[in-house]
Amino acid sequence: MVPEGGEPRIESDLPDLREHDREVLEFLSQDPASRVAFQGLRRRLGIHPEQLSRALHRLSDDNLVERTELGYRVTPRALSVISPGAFSSEEHGVTILQTYLPADLDLRALVQGVHGSWIGPLRWYGLSESADGMRLAWALEDDSIRLETLIRPGHLAVIAKVLSPDRLDEAARLGHQLFQHISREVSGPGHSGLSG
Repeated sequence: MVPEGGEPRIESDLPDLREHDREVLEFLSQDPASRVAFQGLRRRLGIHPEQLSRALHRLSDDNLVERTELGYRVTPRALSVISPGAFSSEEHGVTILQTYLPADLDLRALVQGVHGSWIGPLRWYGLSESADGMRLAWALEDDSIRLETLIRPGHLAVIAKVLSPDRLDEAARLGHQLFQHISREVSGPGHSGLSG
């Protein structure tokens, strides 16, 4: 799942690990399988873009973080300096909707088609891959609503995580907007359609 914000600790002191470097490393280490976009990191950590860019370059130079086409993630070397029991537990959300996906749907092509896109006020956040499936995440600029889309063979679910319960109706509307966007991608050329 895309990191939520816990407090893993760095076991060894790396001499040139600065405050922002440490924040980025700890955040990405919460879910080692996740890849978080630059803007997702900026919004979640509240770090100025130039400072974040410098931190990511330093971490990359030290082989602690790597940039992929889907976002930033920690390297195995980084995980060796983070205490193993320090990852945050999974935060549960509210399932807005779920549907059947055609069995022959190319999930990787679907992910490639929707990752990185902004949908209305939702900004691309990041992606995580596990045995459970792929989780794609979008969030509002202020991170008060985050929507995750769990995609696995034959199944798609949109899950909302809100800072306060009074935002759940808004999250539901945004979840349906996100679903429509994904539905158009699935129904487009090269895909076999979407069942509700």
